[in-house]
Amino acid sequence: MRRGETIPSGPRTCSAIGSVKPAACDTGWRSLDTVAAWLALLAGASASAHAAGYSEFLDSIEFRGFRAEASYASDDNVTRAPASDALRDRVLGVRVSAGGAIPLSKRTRVAVQGFAGTQRFSTYTGLSNNFIGTQGDFFFRSSGEFGEPTYGAFVRTAKEEYESNLRDGYRHAFGLTALKPVTDRVQLFGALTRNISDGKSTVFDARNTSLRGNADWSLGRWDTVYLGAEYRTGDSISTASPNVIPDDAFTDTTRDAYRLKANTLIATLGYNRAFGEGQAVDVSWRRAQSSVQNAVAPLSGSDLRYTVNQYALAYLVRF
Repeated sequence: MRRGETIPSGPRTCSAIGSVKPAACDTGWRSLDTVAAWLALLAGASASAHAAGYSEFLDSIEFRGFRAEASYASDDNVTRAPASDALRDRVLGVRVSAGGAIPLSKRTRVAVQGFAGTQRFSTYTGLSNNFIGTQGDFFFRSSGEFGEPTYGAFVRTAKEEYESNLRDGYRHAFGLTALKPVTDRVQLFGALTRNISDGKSTVFDARNTSLRGNADWSLGRWDTVYLGAEYRTGDSISTASPNVIPDDAFTDTTRDAYRLKANTLIATLGYNRAFGEGQAVDVSWRRAQSSVQNAVAPLSGSDLRYTVNQYALAYLVRF
C-alpha cells in the first residue's frame, strides 16, 4: 500500500443480464378484466427485471474499502524560490479516501474514489489548507497474461481552501497511464498528465504538463523500494522579494507571488514497509529542480532557478 495510491487497476470478469421481452398479446383476450390482469402482469415483470438488473449492478461493484494516511514532512523551500528567498517549514498531513471499481467487460473497468484531507504548516500557517475531491479512472487490459500492461485514462478534481485567501480555488488533472509488471518483483508505471489550477488570484491560475515514471521493486512480501522521475513543463508559481502580487500566506515580511514558465525535474526515492495486509510505513525523499524559461532582463533563468528537498514519513492504513 503506497501513499496516495489510487484504486488498483486490472479488469475483472462480469456477467451481463439480457433485456426482458414480454410475450406477444393474444388478440382473442377482450374483457377489461383480462386486459387489466395482463397489464398488471407486465408491470410486475418489468419491476422484477429492473430489480434484478439493479441487484446485478450492485453485486458487480467491487468496494475497495477506506484508506487513511498520516504524514510528517520537512520542506526546505516552501516558497519555491531561489536560495536567497527559500524558506523551510514542517508539514503535518492527513488524507482519507474511499472508492470502488465496476467491471464493464472482461477487458475493461471503471474506478471511482473520493478523498479529503488537510495539510498543516508549522511556521507559515497561511499555506495550511483543507481539500476534498474525486477521481475517476477507466482501465483496459487486452488479456489476463501476467506481463500484459494495463492502460488507463483518468480525470481528477479537488477543491482547496487555504488559511490565506489568494490560493483558494480548484485543482484539476486529466491524463493517460500505463502499468506493466516486468517480473513478479518489479513493476513499472507511467503517466502523462495535464494539470490545471484555478486560484482566487490570477497569479495562481497555472497550467502545466507532466510526464512521470515509477519503478517498484519488491524485496519480499512486506518490503518495497520505489524510484520515480518526472518532467514537468508549463506554469510555475514562486514567492520571493516584492515585484508582482503580495502573497498573503507569508507574514514575516512582504513577499510577492509570481507565475513564470519553467521546466522542472522531480526525482523520488522511497521505501515502504508493510505490517500485515492493511498497514504500512512509508519513508521518502523527493527532490525538484526548476529552471525558468521566460526570465525578464536583467534577470536570467539561472538567477531564478530553484531546488526543493522534501523528506516525508507516513503511516498508512486500509480498512
